[in-house]
Amino acid sequence: MQKIIILGVILVACASCGPHKPTVAELRAAKRVQDSINLAQQEQTLVYTDSLLQLQMPIADSLLSRFKYVKNERYEDHGHYICRDLESSGLGQRIYLQAYVTDNMKTVVRSFYFGERKLEHETILLSADEVENMFSGKCHSYDAEGNHEIMTLNDEDAVSLLKFVAAYADSKIKVTLSGKGKYTYIIKDKDKAALIETLRLQTVMSDIKKLESQHHQASLQVEKYKKRLEK
Repeated sequence: MQKIIILGVILVACASCGPHKPTVAELRAAKRVQDSINLAQQEQTLVYTDSLLQLQMPIADSLLSRFKYVKNERYEDHGHYICRDLESSGLGQRIYLQAYVTDNMKTVVRSFYFGERKLEHETILLSADEVENMFSGKCHSYDAEGNHEIMTLNDEDAVSLLKFVAAYADSKIKVTLSGKGKYTYIIKDKDKAALIETLRLQTVMSDIKKLESQHHQASLQVEKYKKRLEK
């Protein structure tokens, strides 16, 4: 809009002078005005994103204090943040949903199953208050004093599942695992709370990542326009 206004001013000035074309000096002056406007806009973006980051960082720190950071230095490039109530260590025979957020902002949900018979489950059906949502993923299974299965959902599906849990937090949420077999259970309140807390962490960390990117881009733009105006 501001570019159109500046161009309009130039055109009006030219029209009042008849067939006269804008001089190089006039075009440079118009360009300088536009650069000044762009600089002011980017400086406002810097202030805005910085203020939001100052608000979000303490929230992230508070959330992270309730999570454990896990990384295998030998095999993994990235670690992840997991709510302590959802850790799998020592819970090999538990049937539940686990979620975590990686330090490169990816969200993962894993379905743990243990039983006497194999399910080879590749779908998870969540249902609550007559509403259903189905998710599909890859299943890894192994035998160790029973049948163990881990089905993994990545990023978009993982976030969608967590949002479903958050939306129906006050209801009983039924989980149906399906493959060659089927198994159904209700999410425990403690697990439900941990899954919702993971969604909160994912949301805050994603917001911070976007704000940091916007802040960085605005900083680059400010430097660009300052250099132009110094010439």
